[in-house]
Amino acid sequence: MLQIKIPEKEHGTRLDRCVRRLLGQINQSLLEKFLRSGMILLDGKKAKSSTKVSYGQDLNYSQKISFEEPFQEKKISNYNQKFYKNLFKKIFINETSEYIAINKPSGLAVQGGSKQKFHIDDMLKCISTDNILLKLVHRIDKDTSGLLLLAKDNKAAKKFTSLFKARKIIKTYLAIVSPCPIDDIGTIDLPLSKSGTINNQRMSVDQKIGKKAVTEFKVLDKVGSRVALIALYPKTGRTHQLRVHLEYINAPIVGDVKYRGLSEVYLSSKNLPKHKKISQIKWEPNNIKNLQLHAYSIRINENETVTAEVSEDFMQNLKFLGLKLPKKLHDIFI
Repeated sequence: MLQIKIPEKEHGTRLDRCVRRLLGQINQSLLEKFLRSGMILLDGKKAKSSTKVSYGQDLNYSQKISFEEPFQEKKISNYNQKFYKNLFKKIFINETSEYIAINKPSGLAVQGGSKQKFHIDDMLKCISTDNILLKLVHRIDKDTSGLLLLAKDNKAAKKFTSLFKARKIIKTYLAIVSPCPIDDIGTIDLPLSKSGTINNQRMSVDQKIGKKAVTEFKVLDKVGSRVALIALYPKTGRTHQLRVHLEYINAPIVGDVKYRGLSEVYLSSKNLPKHKKISQIKWEPNNIKNLQLHAYSIRINENETVTAEVSEDFMQNLKFLGLKLPKKLHDIFI
């Protein structure tokens, strides 16, 4: 077996992406096969492709594996560098000795991909320095807006990763849903499993093989039974957890084209200004542009909570629908 050390810049990344960057391109199914058979090991042990690697770990691989051309990191153009630096100024919230907090806009992906022109990963490369190598310690969906914490070094990254894993950090999300949940307060405890291809994955409730997923929710305001503003606390961090759980209780998030709910009732925020009353809203499932889900706050400890204000569009939608955002949301799930 051949061996290389995981470099600092790969700390916290997925094993499959790390392998490609360090060793060369390889088909995903073939890579999965080599991981299962032990031809690729992490610290001498078998690991899944989704395992997050750490700086200094040993990556062992068989010399029999034929990798394609070596990975060459794509150079970020001057135009994109300028775009990212301007974007960072707009979405910057605050900074401490351990992290930088940003307010990610809806529609901006966190990780890069073949179809992503702009994403947070590239932005971090543009704003990192020799002394500060920013690391993502958690993620939110592309269409979800809101708070992201960026660790300023490996020590801070390990700290926050550990806190998230131990569920010692309370994350609060805000969502506009339609119809309203039957109950004003509750806990959704339904296991989730993943299906589909890598580029088109879908999560669903699965009582047999699903992984535990728990979401607390509270209705903050509502208009009849048609539409509501709710707060959400994902006690676990499964992919699309909030969206799937809300779909399952038939209170899908407005603007969610993937998890549409049992009634298939949707709202195009683009059409809202045309209507004066809630009863006149046109529900058009084929004209959705904006998922009404916002990562509002992260409570790190009893003395430290970081918040990301909702966007103007989100506030306009609330105002039009006649929904009010409470002033004190920091301790709603404590």
